[in-house]
Amino acid sequence: MLKSILRSKTGTAFVTGVLRIYIRLLLATIRIERRIDPAVAELIDGGRPFVIVFWHNRLGLIAGAWPEGKGIAMVHSPHGDGRMLGNALSHVVTRPIEGSTRRNPTGAMRGMLKAIKDGLPVAITPDGPRGPRMRCQPGAIEAARRTGVPIVPATCSFRPRIVTRSWDRFLVPLPFTRGIGKIGAPIDLSDVSEDREGARRRVEDALTALTDSADRELGLEPIPPAPERTGTGP
Repeated sequence: MLKSILRSKTGTAFVTGVLRIYIRLLLATIRIERRIDPAVAELIDGGRPFVIVFWHNRLGLIAGAWPEGKGIAMVHSPHGDGRMLGNALSHVVTRPIEGSTRRNPTGAMRGMLKAIKDGLPVAITPDGPRGPRMRCQPGAIEAARRTGVPIVPATCSFRPRIVTRSWDRFLVPLPFTRGIGKIGAPIDLSDVSEDREGARRRVEDALTALTDSADRELGLEPIPPAPERTGTGP
């Protein structure tokens, strides 16, 4: 039934509105403790761009980790689900960028480079839109290397929460719960002697470690990454 609703513009607009209201309800009722690395705080306060990465299963409320009133560009899938969630986060995402590793990757990269050139931080889920879960794809690394900006890992965790059975183990926080939002130290990829696979792994490991630490602080068992594919790389 939901799929039939989403085939119409009216249905899509209705679901987007419901998502927007629910996300704002969560942000208004969850006790979120934000922790931002000092070096990243300087980047934000100075209006300097960077690429911010977070795992797809935290997409529903990653806004909880981001400072209020600060605009950001975000890459989302051109698929209906990605577009709806991007629109629902319009109070935070000031410039949506449509594209993904599977659909219009060139457009996604072009949009990221343009946003960085314009001085905006750019957010992307490096394992989206279809995984494998918590395995970094090369798009974020490529954008950072082309522009010389750092990559910044970010995450959020909530208790209690619902963990769905989707490919990414998507998290659904509940109102009136406790949350932690973390933005970790910037990762410099300017060392040209480091190969792309080494850079990819460094970003992946840093983001997973940050995410696991947020879960453990709330007494939650971290969600493990999907098994690594043979030959994973650029």
